Amino acid sequence: MKKYLVICFVLIMFTSALQSADKPTGMKIWGSNFVDINGHHYLENGDDSLKFGGMNTFRFNFHNRNKRFGKIEGNFDLIIPLGFTADQFQNLIDQTEASDTLSMPYYPLFVNGNTPVLLDIRKLYLSVYLPYADITLGRQIINYGKGVVFSPIDVFSTIDVANINFERHGSDIVAVKIPFSYLSGLDVVTEFPRKHHEYSSAIRGYFNTSGFDIAVNTIYKHRAEELITGLSFKGDAFFGVYGEIVEHFADDFSKKYFEGMFGLDYSIANTYIFRTEYYYKNTNIQNEWRKHNLFISFQYIINDLMNVSVHAIGSDVGGNEQMLMYMGQCNYNILQNVNIITYARYFSQKKDVKTLPDLEYAVRIEVKF
Repeated sequence: MKKYLVICFVLIMFTSALQSADKPTGMKIWGSNFVDINGHHYLENGDDSLKFGGMNTFRFNFHNRNKRFGKIEGNFDLIIPLGFTADQFQNLIDQTEASDTLSMPYYPLFVNGNTPVLLDIRKLYLSVYLPYADITLGRQIINYGKGVVFSPIDVFSTIDVANINFERHGSDIVAVKIPFSYLSGLDVVTEFPRKHHEYSSAIRGYFNTSGFDIAVNTIYKHRAEELITGLSFKGDAFFGVYGEIVEHFADDFSKKYFEGMFGLDYSIANTYIFRTEYYYKNTNIQNEWRKHNLFISFQYIINDLMNVSVHAIGSDVGGNEQMLMYMGQCNYNILQNVNIITYARYFSQKKDVKTLPDLEYAVRIEVKF
């Protein structure tokens, strides 16, 4: 029954937005449909195997046009995995049902039959703008940190490294934002608790000084009973410089763990864009990364219609569980609302991970509305 209610809600929102599209007090809607076709190449015991999969994703975005006193915003992805990818998602759904824990950030609408249908609600929230504060309720992407890939301060919304655009998933939160000026203020955020899921509360003060954006963060993880304090910064010193310094306090402050990120970015004539990030993590901190981690990125903007980029992400660099991912990508706007993206990824790991292919190559076709 819940599945049908969700579908009806999406259809009602879509219909009402269309009916009020020309009204200044209506809803603005936009989105796209993109299809990825992937080849997963495995090398096992000297034998090659090639499996084909992909995903058909319908992305629907909306917000109200009149945002003077309040805002409603949503971002939904309706996903139909194809071929081998559908089998992988089915395995994740089976794991979720067997263990009663969340194995993926998607809500399975239909799981019967050959292909599951998934819903990813990345954003769905309302904000009320009061004279002294902004209040937000619902699912939102909270981005406290400065890193593109590595961000130890971002406990609410983490990066999806498997996504070719490094997109984030939202968190269900209540937030109060108190502005002091255009460049300073105080944010208070708390996450709604969920079964088998860590939830956090945070206070963040931010300001600008000497051309640098500075933020001081205090975060509390409720289930782990862990206090986190952190400082983030971003500014220009010939290179773009940004970073995060984080200290963890556990077991009634008897244990302390450090993690930090430092990044540089630089562009030449807004055509050649370079970026690198280094992330260090104490081994007692539980996340998907290892002790030493590195991200390197280069993008060449050929013209307004085409660009190419290469990325490399390394975890446990130089260690026994080293894992590297290399990705090359080409984006081409072939028509006014039609994009073609080709990309390839190569995975190298010292520890065998059977779910990862050795090589993946794919094409994405996107039509926007």
